[in-house]
Amino acid sequence: MTEFSNKNIETLIATVNYKTSRLVTDLILSLTEEIKNIGSTHMVIVDNNSGDDSIEHIQNFINEKAITWITVVASSSNSGYAAGNNLAINTIQNKNVTFKRVWFLNPDTKVKVGAGVELIKAMSKHNLHIVGSRLEDEDGTLQCSHFNFPGILSELSAGLRLGIFDRLAKKYLVRTEPSSSPIQADWLAGASFIVSNEYIKKVGLIDADYFLYFEELDFCLQGQRNNMPCWYIPSSKVYHAVGAATGISDHRKKAPRRPKYWFDSRRRFYLKNYGATKLILCDLAFIIGYSTWLLRSKFINNLDLANEPPSFLKDFIKNSFLFRGFSLKNK
Repeated sequence: MTEFSNKNIETLIATVNYKTSRLVTDLILSLTEEIKNIGSTHMVIVDNNSGDDSIEHIQNFINEKAITWITVVASSSNSGYAAGNNLAINTIQNKNVTFKRVWFLNPDTKVKVGAGVELIKAMSKHNLHIVGSRLEDEDGTLQCSHFNFPGILSELSAGLRLGIFDRLAKKYLVRTEPSSSPIQADWLAGASFIVSNEYIKKVGLIDADYFLYFEELDFCLQGQRNNMPCWYIPSSKVYHAVGAATGISDHRKKAPRRPKYWFDSRRRFYLKNYGATKLILCDLAFIIGYSTWLLRSKFINNLDLANEPPSFLKDFIKNSFLFRGFSLKNK
């Protein structure tokens, strides 16, 4: 750990690596100019026990470039995205270093010029406590980066995939129409967002009982419940290689079988925040919708099953309240 001569920094950048060290070094390169414009900055990269040459690769890169504003921390276990980011924050706090804000950046991102500046400027000008970037493909194609919270109708829609239903239930769907101007949102994509130190003091750290997925929904919901809503700032542009770390986020490609931790995180989000009744209704809504879509696909040729996760309905039912009950503990 770097010994800080300055015990007060303005921006802490937190990044969690798991076998994506080549992407992390690309991220570091993209940050070299940006950090000159966002005040005193330190980046903590937590390696979540990758078990490969990640730490060596990243540290050698830092040494070769003579970078002094990055600390690499080796976690003793892979406890997930939330736990990794919390370790980054705790590492700084344990050195009695104070910070004004935390910029959470995925390892599969590269910041574009002004990405951090624009987020910080919006926070300062409008007294905001959580702001997120516009995420893009490498060619600038827009990715959906601000969302509504999920619920019964959005789960039914996600399974049903029927245009006329989506149009009728538009305001309840998770995916929203991308905004070209700053807009308040229920939650932000976790690949690039900044929270104030006040936000962390009031809301707490990210819930580490989420291994991966849904932790940013929970984190944003706690902020909303504490009168600290999310804002999407499209002038902050960040390239995001969707699904580079897990392979399950890019819906444009063939998906692997959905891992158990995704189902664990989904049910935790509903049970923790809305209770058993909401979980039951949301589970049933998706099962009914998805079963209907699978049935329609037998008769309609343009309903493409090629990109669907293998055994998805079977896995969903197996991980629903029907078999898992209502305990927050993962089995």
